[in-house]
Amino acid sequence: MTVQEINQVHQRYIELSNTFRSAWTFHQFLEGLRKVYPEEGPDDYEADFQSVYRQLKAISENLNELGAETASGQLDEMGQQLQPLLDLLQQADGQVAPAHLRQFFERVRNYDDGILQQLVKFYLYIRAQGTPWSIDRLNKADFLATRLVEEIEETTEAYVLRDPGYVRELSGSLWQILSSNEVSKAELSSASADIESVRLELSSIDTIEELSSLGLVQRYREIKHSLGSTLFHPDVLRHVLETNLALKNRVRELYAREELRIVAEYQQIFELEREVPHSDHLSGELASFHEAVERFESQLQLSNIRLEALADIRRRVRALLPQLQSVEDTGVFAQPPTDQGLGTPPELKAEFEEVQDVYERMIDALGNTNPSTDPKKVTLEPEVFGFGLEAREVIAFRRIVGEMDCDRGFENLLLGAAALRVKSLEAVDEIKSIWDDTAVTKEGHQFEVARRILRIGDRTLRRFDHLVEQAMMSGEVEEARLRKVLAMRLMRIYSGLWLMVHRN
Repeated sequence: MTVQEINQVHQRYIELSNTFRSAWTFHQFLEGLRKVYPEEGPDDYEADFQSVYRQLKAISENLNELGAETASGQLDEMGQQLQPLLDLLQQADGQVAPAHLRQFFERVRNYDDGILQQLVKFYLYIRAQGTPWSIDRLNKADFLATRLVEEIEETTEAYVLRDPGYVRELSGSLWQILSSNEVSKAELSSASADIESVRLELSSIDTIEELSSLGLVQRYREIKHSLGSTLFHPDVLRHVLETNLALKNRVRELYAREELRIVAEYQQIFELEREVPHSDHLSGELASFHEAVERFESQLQLSNIRLEALADIRRRVRALLPQLQSVEDTGVFAQPPTDQGLGTPPELKAEFEEVQDVYERMIDALGNTNPSTDPKKVTLEPEVFGFGLEAREVIAFRRIVGEMDCDRGFENLLLGAAALRVKSLEAVDEIKSIWDDTAVTKEGHQFEVARRILRIGDRTLRRFDHLVEQAMMSGEVEEARLRKVLAMRLMRIYSGLWLMVHRN
């Protein structure tokens, strides 16, 4: 055999060996999927990987000048043995929905980059053999490629691309599998421009409703589906990966904002429905609403919220609130302190007496700290640490007791919300201490106190929602972030107490 022919044998061996490796990894993934989701995993199949592996090993011994001709024939035979395995895996893959693949990798985290690379390559190898792209298969390959290159930036907790050199190397190796596909410069330029336009439009969207009404997510999916294999060209894949992460970050941000708003609103409905008499028709609407909330909370626990679920809850809330709204929405912790002295706790209005004791203890503790100490360090001081304060809340205290020009009512709201967090945790502990027949009936002093705390929490969260948006509209991005952190901390504790009080 000529040197060129020997090189061709070597190259063919490498391609078949790589295809086998990706197929074996994909087989292992399917086995893992069955164990994690036994009811949703693909059907069992019989695949003889061992005989193909033994043949590969035998061929490797003939990859020299003397044995190259023998190896060429062996490779033909091995290709015939490998193809049925690939067909079995493709059939099994057809039973794996993209959502199941995503959920698997959200749940199972003990995998390395090599596994993800082999799974992506499996999809590309079977495509290179002439198997057409299905929408599901392209979605799965797209997800795996994105998972490979993403990492979380520590300071912002946003998803970003890993080292550019790694991304270039990865995209180059993936496209090499599909190198027989010819793409013109005009096609590449058009595809990149379409994807970049999505990312640009995404940056201007401020609400989930706007994202849904514009149909941007679906439009972006359709653009990627129309690309087929071109999606994996290095010049296009980089734009796809960057836009995937930008979309992921934006949706997370909008979801968090919307979840906070919706949960606060539907909890308001749960409070109002006990106070407002309602007709049979309204009772039916409320029963249906409770079912929708149950579904929503189940999705929330699984981190599988869909745009449609958020839109449905919001639509129901908007229909029910006007029918139940009978109590004027008063401010929360709106009165500024009456005494500016350090160590002298301000008095709260009588309607907030449930948290006043915590509030006073917290103010006393803060009053004994050094005003020149860094706020973050103050939160870690022994007397203060138990209140679980954020640095922004220490700043709020200093603004109130100092001579600074500030909105004292707002700063006092932040401190009141901090006291409410502590009081809510205390209420949770109180209810746990009587977790017996009394807890089943949801009666008793502890539950009455908890309900009063929840009413305060409901109003406080709605005020926070407004104040976060107010800071964003004023261009105070960092202040908006700090307010959002405080709101989410309160929401997490508030939700736990709410579930103890209201869930059957």
